[in-house]
Amino acid sequence: MTEYFQKNLFKDISMEEYKRLLSCLGARTKSFESGETICCYSSSFQEIGIIGSGTASVVRYEYNGARTILERLGPQDLFGQMLSYDCSEQAGVHVICDTPCTVLFLQYCKVSASCTKACPHHHQLTQNLLNLISERALSLSRRVEVLSQRTIREKLMCYFSQLAAQAKAPTFCLPFTMVDLADYLSIDRSAMTRELKRMKEEELIEMDKKCVHLLS
Repeated sequence: MTEYFQKNLFKDISMEEYKRLLSCLGARTKSFESGETICCYSSSFQEIGIIGSGTASVVRYEYNGARTILERLGPQDLFGQMLSYDCSEQAGVHVICDTPCTVLFLQYCKVSASCTKACPHHHQLTQNLLNLISERALSLSRRVEVLSQRTIREKLMCYFSQLAAQAKAPTFCLPFTMVDLADYLSIDRSAMTRELKRMKEEELIEMDKKCVHLLS
């Protein structure tokens, strides 16, 4: 399970301590095929997942069948409703594999609980978890900023600006296909395609497949 040892949840924890922690945290691993559902956020799912290999998406299905991509996950990314979303059983939030995935599951109650042995590495783990929750809150705030924009162009430019800021450059690669980008932004795909075309014609952006360059 050393492929799951990463700088986020296990930051400042040695490899030896990490291996001891796995048994304390009720760790288990499972493999999934592309398109398979890893989990559904509900009261019955009380674990934290860490992607070891592959990519997955956190998706919400509305009652009318519409799909919204809430988050894209890659290797060493964490997921779990305790980290991100307040969901009832009817909310329809799932984690679905985009490619074949291997996942490490940890029992949330054991991650967040105080250690009876007062282990320093378990205390560090709890601190790391709190930091991750804070970072996730910031990520959700950025997403709200995008979705709060009134027009398709404003949503696209807001999201592109965020990606450029993360890349620290005006050129960046989209983490989505065009279909998934429309679902992520909660906009009609055909309308988004037309708006992107107009933005290129007005020399606001340059695009080559999934590569985007901001001109303005």
